[in-house]
Amino acid sequence: MDLKLVEMLHLDLEPVGIFFGNTDAKSDLEASPEKRNCVIPFVLAAAKGKVTSMNEDSCTCPGGAVGACFGDGFTRLNPNIHKMLSQGLGERAPQGAPPMVREGERFFCDEEIAMRWRQNMPYSDKAYPRIVFAPLSKWAEVGTPDLVFIFANADQMSALVTMQGFYNGKAVNTLAPFGAACHSIVYAAEQIDKEEPYAIIGLFDISQRSAAIKDYLSMTIPYRLWKNMTKDLDKSCLSTHSWKNIEKRL
Repeated sequence: MDLKLVEMLHLDLEPVGIFFGNTDAKSDLEASPEKRNCVIPFVLAAAKGKVTSMNEDSCTCPGGAVGACFGDGFTRLNPNIHKMLSQGLGERAPQGAPPMVREGERFFCDEEIAMRWRQNMPYSDKAYPRIVFAPLSKWAEVGTPDLVFIFANADQMSALVTMQGFYNGKAVNTLAPFGAACHSIVYAAEQIDKEEPYAIIGLFDISQRSAAIKDYLSMTIPYRLWKNMTKDLDKSCLSTHSWKNIEKRL
């Protein structure tokens, strides 16, 4: 049924299972602590068929460490992140600093407001000692994922959002929090143990959108929400004439 859902959605990238604390899976691509590693390329490599992994030492991006659930990477790796995310360091920036440091990302009006966002981040330690990303086709050899990360275009995302309410009748089943490209992982991790978990839509970070897949966003969900979506597909919106009209352009 997992594969049937992929086929009915016409996903051209495999759903990625996220495995917290996994030390056993053989990795095709393991992050090196000698490089500055962004999390999303490792997720994307998994969506294209590889098993990839990171640990705290190799998750060298401050925001990435937060997103991948290696605790408060901001404090460890970039305690001034709130300044960069707001109006920058200006004249206090080191000589030769990139524009994002000097001028700021300008996601927030000032550093106090950016600090408010930072303090409200749902930091998690779930990934220790290692996080693994695996494509759907390799879940059988890795295990049952904690989360599922899906790359989707607008048509596919509309179906994914709709399907979240299939069994509960709620209008609001998805959240779209602001954060770095990988922060949907930490927000989704917060949902795992909730009685009524939300799906998390992501890839909104415009500082990284140029490196992401054009016209795609992501949905990250606890595994049990994925299993809900794979049931009763013949009764879902993916079996309707409306979806068949959309399928013609997928």
